[in-house]
Amino acid sequence: MFGIRKALHRFRNNSQGNTAIMYALSAIPIMLAVGTAVDFGRYNSAQTHMQAALDTAAIAGAAAVGKSDSARIAIAEAAFDANFAGGAGAGLSVSKDFRVASGTLITSASALLPMAIMQLAGIGDFPVEGEAQVGLSSEKKAEIALVLDYSGSMGEISGSKVKYIAMKDAATKLVTDLTAANPGKTRFGLVPFSHHVYTTLDKAHVLGTSGTGTWTGCTQDRRYPFNLTDATPTGTAGSKWGQAFAPEHASSGCSGYVSNKLAVKPLTTDTAAVKTQLAAMRPYAWTHIALGVEFGYHLLSPNAPYAEGAAYSDIDTKKFMVVLTDGMQTEPAFGPGSARNVTQGEMNLEKICDNAKASGITMVTLAFDLYDTSTRSRLKNCASGAANFFVANDDSDLSAAFESIKLAIATEIYLKK
Repeated sequence: MFGIRKALHRFRNNSQGNTAIMYALSAIPIMLAVGTAVDFGRYNSAQTHMQAALDTAAIAGAAAVGKSDSARIAIAEAAFDANFAGGAGAGLSVSKDFRVASGTLITSASALLPMAIMQLAGIGDFPVEGEAQVGLSSEKKAEIALVLDYSGSMGEISGSKVKYIAMKDAATKLVTDLTAANPGKTRFGLVPFSHHVYTTLDKAHVLGTSGTGTWTGCTQDRRYPFNLTDATPTGTAGSKWGQAFAPEHASSGCSGYVSNKLAVKPLTTDTAAVKTQLAAMRPYAWTHIALGVEFGYHLLSPNAPYAEGAAYSDIDTKKFMVVLTDGMQTEPAFGPGSARNVTQGEMNLEKICDNAKASGITMVTLAFDLYDTSTRSRLKNCASGAANFFVANDDSDLSAAFESIKLAIATEIYLKK
């Protein structure tokens, strides 16, 4: 009996040792699988980073109006180096081939990304490569209305920045980059909106005014259906701004728009003035998205009250409206009946967007720190296709979204082959 117990004890000890060995052996493929996933993640990140850098470089070089081919190539290479050097591209040795052929700037690049865990399986590195082709810039022009939400919630923090500061930084970079790519041929306008819009109009376009000259003040939408169109006000009272309405949020008067610098800026090539105003504006009051888009439509329209927009028939001018909001429609708007309500404001937004797109305006919309699914859906429908709708959950997302918006606008101006 004693001999049997001793034999069983030895078997148990051997079994424990075998289990440990089996566990160790099984851990190796598990670690390889996890490591492979990590390596593939690094590869995908580097590949995406390289393609984005090539896209930006190709547009920058192709958009350099009046430059020689060699100068375009130098501009493209500098843009690529600046964009690829950081992040997933840090430390990689890159081979580049930038050239101009048949009216197209062609950029390509490749690099070897060292693997970490996959080296254990005999795979030392992965090739990262990409290519972008963009037609050389012509004499095309761009008109861009930035319709930006400056309601009170834009004073909150999202990610690492206050929201309106993140918006200001991203919009300023957009203005700087697109102006540099197409100097003298890109005009920007600003529509800072909350529950009113503060602007200067000809007195003939404002209800209850008389004489010649201009009127400056706060307004909401015109009477329905004029508030859906870019038609110039006529002798009809409903076609004019300054309509009578219930004094919603009467405590938030017009003076707040003055002190917070929230004034409409018509289209201009004075981008320094645009950036100065972006730096000065501060959030105030509630949200009337439809009103902001209504005025954005008028800024880009060739029709009065604003006179800066090129004719819709001008094939050499591309028109864009960039709409950013962080909240739902909270202000009522005029509809077919006499009552004003928020639901009507939501419906008006959809119709104004449809009319603007029918006029040839490319609508670009951005939901910033906005989680209301109905409003997100409305903004998506407002955009000129899914590629022109962006979602940014924090300041980092917002910066990336504006980079994508820049590429989307530039791609329409400089046709991608």
